[in-house]
Formats: sequence, C-alpha cells, structure tokens
Amino acid sequence: MTGLIPPGPLKVHLVAGEESGDRLGAALMRALKQRHDARSGLPVSVDRTWPGGVRSPFAIDELSIIGFAAVPRRLPSILRRIRETAHAVVAARPDALVIIDSPDFTHRVARRVRAFAPSIPIVDYVSPSVWAWRSGRARAMRSYIDHVLAILPFEPAAHQQLGGPPCTYVGHPLAERVGGAAAE
Repeated sequence: MTGLIPPGPLKVHLVAGEESGDRLGAALMRALKQRHDARSGLPVSVDRTWPGGVRSPFAIDELSIIGFAAVPRRLPSILRRIRETAHAVVAARPDALVIIDSPDFTHRVARRVRAFAPSIPIVDYVSPSVWAWRSGRARAMRSYIDHVLAILPFEPAAHQQLGGPPCTYVGHPLAERVGGAAAE
C-alpha cells in the first residue's frame, strides 16, 4: 500500500455496515492514530460514537434486514443511506476511504464514491469470500477498490489468482486477542 496514502496526518473515512465492522474499524483507527496521527471521518457506527468523539450519521441497525419479506419494505431506506453515505464521503474529501466488511452495503458506497471522486483511495478491510463463491467479484472489485486488507493468510494469493485488486494479509483480530490473552 506504499504510495497509496500520503505520509503524515491522515483524514480517514470509515464505513462499516455491522457491529463487527465497527469493532474492526475502531481497532484500525487506534492503529492508524498510533502510526500516522490519523484524523477520523464519519463512520457508520453501532453506538453512534467512535473513539475520539466522531459521530455517525445514522444508527447501524437501520441496515439490518431479517427475512426476504422485509427487503422490499426496507430497500428504499437502505438505498437512501447508500447515497447519503457516499455523498458524505465525497464531501469530506478524505485521504482515504476504508470500507469494512458488509459488502452489500459498503461496496455500493465504494462504487458511488469512485464514480464521483475517483482520486479518493478506497481500501476494503475484510475481503469478501471471493475464493469461496462468486469469484468474478474479485476482478470486478478492481474498478472501485484500490487495495484489500485481508484477515485470512491465503486471501492475497486468491485475489491475485482471480484478478482482484492488490491484497495484503494483516491478520485476524480474533487471533490477536486470543494470542494476547494467552501471553498474559
């Protein structure tokens, strides 16, 4: 990822679509702040507040849909949230957009951001399971994802083999927690 994000203080915009993504995003922001003095953007957050006091534009549970019957009823609201989130990213002009997991939501946001602000680098944290199903997504991601941060060690090779965007293995947060607990 060298050269993708400029050195020095960063303005990073995070978009997560579920609680697990929020946790990953919070850990990522802590690491970025330690390494790069990052300034965070406007993430979509479950508790509506991120470390450092950044507020989310809406509650993440608005994106939760259970059952096929609920999809048509909630679809207009979800599509509106995709448009609003992409607009907020473009308006903020961050140094980078990091989308976290929830590809049905975050990848739609990323495609809109790429269309309206192609100079904003877009990083996908947690690769979709392109190696397991819908492998064509890997190649399609090249048009709107600049780099993938993978949590499974075989994913960089899978992305390369499938023609996906550049991919770096960064480790699985659960393994780090388990490893840290074992060391204590």
